[in-house]
Amino acid sequence: MKPTAEQDLQTRLQAIRSLGGNDQAFVDATIARNILHEDLGQFEGSLTTYNLDDATRDRLIAHARQDAAHAVMSAGSLSKDVGGLKRSINLLIGLMAVLLVIELVRFVV
Repeated sequence: MKPTAEQDLQTRLQAIRSLGGNDQAFVDATIARNILHEDLGQFEGSLTTYNLDDATRDRLIAHARQDAAHAVMSAGSLSKDVGGLKRSINLLIGLMAVLLVIELVRFVV
């Protein structure tokens, strides 16, 4: 009996975590592959409702899922980059405030 898409994904993500994997891009790629395989009907309970020949259906699904996976991975990477930039900006604002206070103290004294 085939596993469901959720069971397969959970197994794969647990394997990644048990091996010490913390690379979000790798996790995102695993999720994207799982969605592709679900759409291709490789899991228990997968539904295929298109009236296309198999080759056309598979090609369309693969391209759509690949595009979606790239979008998700890009969004995740951008989110991580934005978080880093926010921390850097906050640090610079703090340093500028400290320098301003030092200069004001020097000017007053």
